[in-house]
Amino acid sequence: MSQEAYTSRQRVIDAINHREPDRIPYQLGCSLETAITVEAYDAWIKLRGLKEEPDDTLPNLFYEATGFKQVPENILQEFKSDTRGFLLQMPDEPVSEITYEGTTMVFFDDWGIKWIKPEGSIYTDPDPHYFPLQGELTKEALDNYAWPDPYDEGRFRGIAKEAKRLRDTGCAVLMSAYGLGQFDMHHLLRGMEPALMDFILNPKETERLYQKITEIQIGVWEKALEVVGDNIDICMLSDDLGMQNSPLISPDMYRNFIKPVHKDLIDSIKKNAKTEIQILLHSCGSVRAIIPDLIETGVDILNPIQVSAADMDTRELKEEFGKELSFSGGGCDTQEILPRGTPDQVRDEVKRRIDDLAPGGGFLFCPVHNVQMDVPPENLEAMWETMLDYGKY
Repeated sequence: MSQEAYTSRQRVIDAINHREPDRIPYQLGCSLETAITVEAYDAWIKLRGLKEEPDDTLPNLFYEATGFKQVPENILQEFKSDTRGFLLQMPDEPVSEITYEGTTMVFFDDWGIKWIKPEGSIYTDPDPHYFPLQGELTKEALDNYAWPDPYDEGRFRGIAKEAKRLRDTGCAVLMSAYGLGQFDMHHLLRGMEPALMDFILNPKETERLYQKITEIQIGVWEKALEVVGDNIDICMLSDDLGMQNSPLISPDMYRNFIKPVHKDLIDSIKKNAKTEIQILLHSCGSVRAIIPDLIETGVDILNPIQVSAADMDTRELKEEFGKELSFSGGGCDTQEILPRGTPDQVRDEVKRRIDDLAPGGGFLFCPVHNVQMDVPPENLEAMWETMLDYGKY
């Protein structure tokens, strides 16, 4: 294939189909899970002396609320990003807006979850004292809850045009549906401790809760896939199942409660997609124990490969699962090395992860997780330059 014909999209498609392209594909800001904070972005483009050019990027309120940058097209081209992406919009009802309680930013989503960002905080997080479905999990509580409307037109406003605009860049296009995965929604609605107790104390209503969450998510994806047509390549799901040292729940509990609804959702997405798509699942932490199960549900690409978590050695993961699974992320540790290491340490880290994950294809480069505001621009530059220089086949 000639250099002129070899597009970024083809580079990504080759990689996720376990073929070696000319270089490792690079992802920047194509989803909330591969995003960069406004502060880190501003410092990086200032270091490089870059100027934004206005374009038709579809604004997204949730990006604004969480403090991440919707990177404009000319900057994505400057950084040679091979992917483009968009997040579904917030629904028209209930009306979503950013407000303040004193100096704390407050944002309610359509599930009734309260997101807050206190002054000086790096993160936007759910309010740890507010859960819409707190209390006893009963049939009556589920019957009376104000469930979101998956077909609210606001969710899909502008996305057909946005998907086509991104397709025309020649890059692979990734679509994320607003809202987290079934396990995440369970504990965001109930609180983590009650959610974990639900599995044991009230399995019947817990299964009903999961079925209802999945029904809504299937509806959102079904409509979104109809609207965007054949202009996407990757559908991104997110369900954080790991912590630093182990999965958050036992593999058996995952298999009993969550694996069936993961499979139902993924089967529905693949059935309703208007073209061949790949499923990318974001799940932080130590998830190695359930990776075979994730593969069985239909996951094609795993993100972010949290290299600092237990049992997430990149070389071992590649050897064990690299023929069945592609990896997105893992390019540079974001807990210690990217924010607090030296540029030389960043370069060494990037080379190590490329050596582990790149052979045979199946690797999309981005840091382990979001680039936070405390990451020095010199470290971002070292990561990016090393990826380009070292990430060739």
